[in-house]
Amino acid sequence: MSILEVVALAIVQGLTEFLPISSSGHIVLGVWVLDIEDPGVAFDVAVHLGTLSAVLVAFRREFWSIARELLPAGRGPTVARADGISGPRRLQLLVIASIPLAIVGLAIRDELDGELRDPTWVGVFLIGTGVMLWAADRFGRRQRDLESIGPGDALRVGIMQAFAVLPGVSRSGMCMAAGMLEHLSRESAALFAFYLAAPAIGGAGLWAAYKLATDGAEAGVSLGEMALGAAVSFIVALVAIRALLALVRMHSLRVFVVYCLLAGTAVLIARASGL
Repeated sequence: MSILEVVALAIVQGLTEFLPISSSGHIVLGVWVLDIEDPGVAFDVAVHLGTLSAVLVAFRREFWSIARELLPAGRGPTVARADGISGPRRLQLLVIASIPLAIVGLAIRDELDGELRDPTWVGVFLIGTGVMLWAADRFGRRQRDLESIGPGDALRVGIMQAFAVLPGVSRSGMCMAAGMLEHLSRESAALFAFYLAAPAIGGAGLWAAYKLATDGAEAGVSLGEMALGAAVSFIVALVAIRALLALVRMHSLRVFVVYCLLAGTAVLIARASGL
């Protein structure tokens, strides 16, 4: 890949991983629109490392509270963070919410690398994401904060997150929509979606690294291209996290609803026209 192609795809990954518009779908669309070869598993590992680093940096206090209160050196009274959730309870909620995604991802992993990585399906799933975001913004009462979330809420959010294995279905969008339909505030739903990003992105990156190691395929990109992709995706993802949190504090999700509906419709029209 050229430097511009590496930067373009890394920007797409970093920007769309946390905005509720689907990173996997936009990578498929980026490869299609730019008419370039799929960058391969090694590049996936690199950009996932970048976005994972971004969420760990952005929420370092929250994730450190888990380690501090669970590791032997950090034993002592549990201390709730600003969101009102202690480290052990936060870990419990993340594990519960991550189980459905792990089960579904492993069950249909072969299909995810095949026919579903097609722009037409991405267009359909983008429209579905837009509809879910609209429903959550329209019907969610937004009365609860993150401290009120329980295991049942986490499981229902996790079930919705599992649909994000489909390219074009936004992981953060499904988590936010599910949280808002559980009547969490927009900011609380967004925060829980961000917390869930760490195990989701980490798991996807580990699975990609495992495939790269066991399939015996060549990386397809140089170490320099991987490093550049990781760095760009990290910077862009960090900006996207902060921007989304600032936006949901003040505004609705309408801009993302409109974007998903228009983008999905445009893709379907283009494919119907033979592009």
